[in-house]
Amino acid sequence: MSWLNKFISLLFFCQLLTAQEFITEKNYDNKVGSGIVVVEVWAEFNKANEVSWVSQLNDCVVYRINIQEASSLNVKTIPTVILYNSGEEYRRFKANIMLELDATKQQVQDTINKIVLSKFQ
Repeated sequence: MSWLNKFISLLFFCQLLTAQEFITEKNYDNKVGSGIVVVEVWAEFNKANEVSWVSQLNDCVVYRINIQEASSLNVKTIPTVILYNSGEEYRRFKANIMLELDATKQQVQDTINKIVLSKFQ
């Protein structure tokens, strides 16, 4: 295998490790049913509202759902980040008036850490 093929394979593998999985309403309950799960609700027609750091969160599984696929979630603004613990909605982070997520990466990670720590108490 040439070095170029190896390099392309490595890039593809790295992309798989960091990519968020897209979910739909059909598989939503199954995906958020266990563990700590973060779901980013976004709009494909407005990529500027993407939360770029959500895939960098630790100790959780991260999914993305298009607002057009999320009618049952009662999301009014995008982006919205919903945090689940064992299938139950734990916290919802919504967009502010500027349509930017009204939470930082650290605030969301701190909430995840709180859930993780609660399992040891």
